[in-house]
This record gives sequence, structure tokens and C-alpha cells, in this order.
Amino acid sequence: MLQVRLAGYNVDSSLLSSLDNPAATPETISAAYARVSRSPKTVTELRSDALREINKARRSNQNIIFEMGHASIAEHAVFNFDIIGISRLLAETVESIRLASFTEKSQRYVTFTQAWVLPAELDSRPELRDRYEALMDALFTEYQRSFEALVKHHRAKHPELSETELECKAKEDARYILPLATQTQLGLTINARSLENLLRRLDAHPLQEARELYHALLEDVRKICPSLIRHASKDDFHGNFKLPHVSLLEDGFDIEETVRMITVPSDPDNRILAALLYERSQGDYAACLEYVRSLDAEAKAELYRRIFAGIKPWSKLPRAFELAEFTFELKMSESCWAQFKRHRIGTFVKQAFPYDETYLLPGPIISIRRRKHWSRLQDMSFDLITQLANINLALAAYVRTNADKVKVLARMNLRELYHFTRLRSDEHAQWEIRKLSKLMTRHIQKVAPLSASYLCGKSELVESKRD
Repeated sequence: MLQVRLAGYNVDSSLLSSLDNPAATPETISAAYARVSRSPKTVTELRSDALREINKARRSNQNIIFEMGHASIAEHAVFNFDIIGISRLLAETVESIRLASFTEKSQRYVTFTQAWVLPAELDSRPELRDRYEALMDALFTEYQRSFEALVKHHRAKHPELSETELECKAKEDARYILPLATQTQLGLTINARSLENLLRRLDAHPLQEARELYHALLEDVRKICPSLIRHASKDDFHGNFKLPHVSLLEDGFDIEETVRMITVPSDPDNRILAALLYERSQGDYAACLEYVRSLDAEAKAELYRRIFAGIKPWSKLPRAFELAEFTFELKMSESCWAQFKRHRIGTFVKQAFPYDETYLLPGPIISIRRRKHWSRLQDMSFDLITQLANINLALAAYVRTNADKVKVLARMNLRELYHFTRLRSDEHAQWEIRKLSKLMTRHIQKVAPLSASYLCGKSELVESKRD
């Protein structure tokens, strides 16, 4: 008989600490689930055993996870962290973990005050520290002035909008002048296996802020979960190499170019149809592909009409759509990258030190006549970046603004691209990433006109279904 018992759920740590019980740890659930494959007892009985014998449960975890190598058991232990006062720069490292959930304070909806991280690396360099602090003050001052001017600008152009809507539109552009040193906060939900991965990444990071976060996370989690976190220190494997110079090759991107398609799947429309046929037949894939290729254009179009019939904005495409993978080289602002990277199932390789002195100036900034102020601040930023890069390339990134441009190599399959465009081509999406998403869609639909025919934002899909 089918049985379902709720074994656990997220509970605020202040409530857990009031229990004063050593069994108030996710280790017991991990230990119980680890025994499922080797014990005739029910899962409920195994959890009861683990709760009664916490030390035995911890030994079991260590043996199964670290000695026997079944690391997936650690994924049953999940932690929630409030991370406060972290720089936007270091938040990028935290949010690079694929198998985790995070929600960050949004610069699109929250007005930011003068709060930024002063790197400890500058403590011994008072002259550079003074220049750094002066630049931070200037950037935040300009952010506030631009924000106020943008609210007035949008109020005159859009009298129908509420004050909240006007402020959101203003923040959407004013934030481009904020530095990556800006303090932010985020909520992080992560399992023990992914946490080890994050800890190793932080321990190997060249910035002191990262190592401070490393020790804070490790200290908290080891108190309540000592059996699941062992390989938390950096190792000798880097998976990369050092270059004698930061920039060895010229950048072939045009100043206005943002999207360049690098690789295109072969015959994507036919291959996706063949995979769907394969799933529902007894033939091998080659036979399915040959059959699909024998169909005329109208027959294939009819099959795709059936596939997309009844599609909703939240619908998930079949996994067969993952067989079509596209690789792009993209140029975007740091602000846009903060949104783009959230689609972390894709494969993204971001240039670490793209100091080419190009930045994106939002159109409304010109309209409110703040262009000269922004240009002056960008020049000051690039000059200080050069000075800091001589000490530590990673340190220089604190001074980069949201407007600074970066280049990203992005590989995404068509199923993930459907999810991406649903959000980012939507009428409510931020303007820069919406433009990027629409350009990517245009490239894809040229080579996959049938399988990518519904590649669009939620708002466009609703409108097309209504028609």
C-alpha cells in the first residue's frame, strides 16, 4: 500500500536551537536514507534508529559517503544561509554553484544606499584605499542623483504610472553605475554535497572576502553537521593555466555587436522529431531519423503543430529538445550577466578580466544629461582598475561597474532556451537581457524554424494563443 510520510522540512534555526537536542541535525535523515538500499526496515524505522543513536548515524555517514564514495547521500542534508553584507562581486562566486537555490537583493527593485565592501587587501596601501573610497562615494552619489533625475524624467513621459512603477524604471537604469563592490544580501539553500563544492571554491579564491565567507560557512555547518563536511579545503587541481599576460589576442567584436552564433546543431528539426518518434517506437534512432527525413515539409510542420498544441507559458518541453545545442559568444553588461547567469543549467564561460574600457550607457541617462558624469566616473574606474590589477587581478574587479561589458561563451540546449526566452523575452523582462534574448531567438529560428517556432516570451505566447 502506498504510504507517504513527511520526513522533514525547513525550520528556522532559532527554533531548532531552542530544542537543545543533539539530534536536531540533518545528519539523521542522511544516515537513514543511506541505509534504505541495504536494510529490510522501512524508511520510517531507519529514521527512528538514526535519531536514537546520533553518533552511530554520524559514523555511518562518514563510512558511506567518504569511505565507500556514495557522496549523493550528502544531498539529503540541506542548509539555509542568510548571507549579509557580501559584495556583488563575491555573490557571483556563490551563485556559480549549479545545484543550489539563491535569492539576491535586487538592484532593480531596491534602492541602494552607500554600502560597499572595502577589501582587506587595501589596509596596507593607504593611498590606493583612499582613492578606492573616494571612487565608491562618487559612484553612489551619482547613482542617487541619476535615480532622482530618472524618476522625474519617467514621470513626465509616463504620467499613467504609479510612483512605485516610476521608481522601478529609474532604478533599472541608475543601477548601471553601481560598482561590483556594492554590498548585497542573499538567501542560500544548498545541500551538503554542493556546499563542499562551494567551500573548496571559496578557499581557493584569491580575495580575502571569499576566505572570510569560507570560514563563516564552515564554522556554522560543522557545529551541527560534522559528519557530512570533510573535503572542504582547496586542492591542487585548478583545471586551468596561468597566462603571461592578461590579454594576448585582439577582440574581434564590433563595438555594438552583442550576439554571435558559434556552433549550430546539424538538422535540429528532424533530429528532435526523430527522438520523439524513438521514444514511442521500437526502431533504432537511425531508422527513426531516416523516416522523419522522408516526410515532406507539410507533414513535419503538422507534427510540430501537434507537439505544441495546448502549450502554456509554464509548459516544459520534452527532453528530446535537449538534443539540439547552440553555442553563442555574447557581449553584455555586468548588470545583464547578473541575470543571465541564473540560467545555470547551461554552460557559461565568462572572461575573467575583460578590462577593455567599454561600457553600456542606458539611453535614459543621456536624456537626463548625466552622460558626462558617467563617462568621467568610468574613466576614474578604469584608471583605478589598472592600479589594482598590478596588485591582484581579482581585486581590481571590485571597482568594475554594472555598466562594464563582459564576454561570455554560452552553450544551451533548445529545452533550456525555451525556459530562458519565456522569462527574458517577456515584456516584463529587463530591457537589456530582453534585447539579448530576442537576438538569440532570431539566430536560432533561422536554423530551427519548426522546433523553435514557439521560442518567445510569456507575454508573446499568451498573445499568440489568444489570436
